[in-house]
Amino acid sequence: MMIYPWQLSEWTQVARLKASNHLPHAMLLYGNQGLGKAGFARALAESLLCQAPTDDSQACGHCHSCQLIAAGTHPDIHLLEPTPPENSKSKNPVLNIRIDAIRSLCEKINQTSQFGGYRVAILDEADKLTISAANSLLKTLEEPGQNVLILLVTSRTHRLPVTIRSRCQSIRFTEPDEAQAMEWLQANQPQELEANKQELQLALRYAHGSPLAAFSYLQDEDHHKVLAEAMTASVSGKSSLSYAAELTKYAKTKTLEGMLIWTSDLAKLLTCGPDSRIVNEPYRSKLQALAQRVNQQRLFRFQDQLNFNLLHNSIAVNEQLLWENLLLSWENL
Repeated sequence: MMIYPWQLSEWTQVARLKASNHLPHAMLLYGNQGLGKAGFARALAESLLCQAPTDDSQACGHCHSCQLIAAGTHPDIHLLEPTPPENSKSKNPVLNIRIDAIRSLCEKINQTSQFGGYRVAILDEADKLTISAANSLLKTLEEPGQNVLILLVTSRTHRLPVTIRSRCQSIRFTEPDEAQAMEWLQANQPQELEANKQELQLALRYAHGSPLAAFSYLQDEDHHKVLAEAMTASVSGKSSLSYAAELTKYAKTKTLEGMLIWTSDLAKLLTCGPDSRIVNEPYRSKLQALAQRVNQQRLFRFQDQLNFNLLHNSIAVNEQLLWENLLLSWENL
């Protein structure tokens, strides 16, 4: 795995800990989505298990250990991600890291290393640990084995129990400045995207400055187009409710987060004036038209509705009813 340009200071910090044999037994890698935290965790794991790391502490990519990692068969690296419940038939099942998976992981990393070195566990989206899974993991964090490194990756630290966070050394990932992000996006965008500079800037704003999330935005262009039409329908004399069924095709979390960006833009125009910097710049005129008739208190209550649904996102709901309810509230601001 490569280290991105905006991760160099964090990599240098970890490399120093590694060189001085002061790596902790657990690290919490946190920051906004789209900054490559999971990739960083994997790069660190590869570096620790590599038999001939480079001068800057990255994995060589050629030794036997690196070849096993590339094939997904190295016995000393373990990746855990949220999964749906067994036998789930839901179209959008709740994804969690459950206690059985944690018990199995802890058993593996407490075994003797087959290569005589580190055993590394990576928990991606660690904030989706169930309560029982977090309690089970806590026991291993309190009494880690020799040469064990547990890497917890999250964009939502507030959802992790304090008892888990307090037993990890934290590394915060921040967004690069816009110039660095744009330079990287222009040099690395996939050929199929063919986005121009203006489109890349819009995607970067929508992604709150996270370059990888900007690519995700561009790949979800249809979703954002539908959401934009739903949020501006009333300006054209249409009903937002007609888009509820179509929104069920897309990930609930992304739609809720997208709605929050629209409400944030509208709040800026209301409170800071018509020249305020907003994310949805191509829709400024429509947002300004909405701002002329919106009640500020109702707008803030709508934001509370969105945040409540995001906080309780793991609860299964009838999504069409959810979007109908939210779009009706939006129309009546």
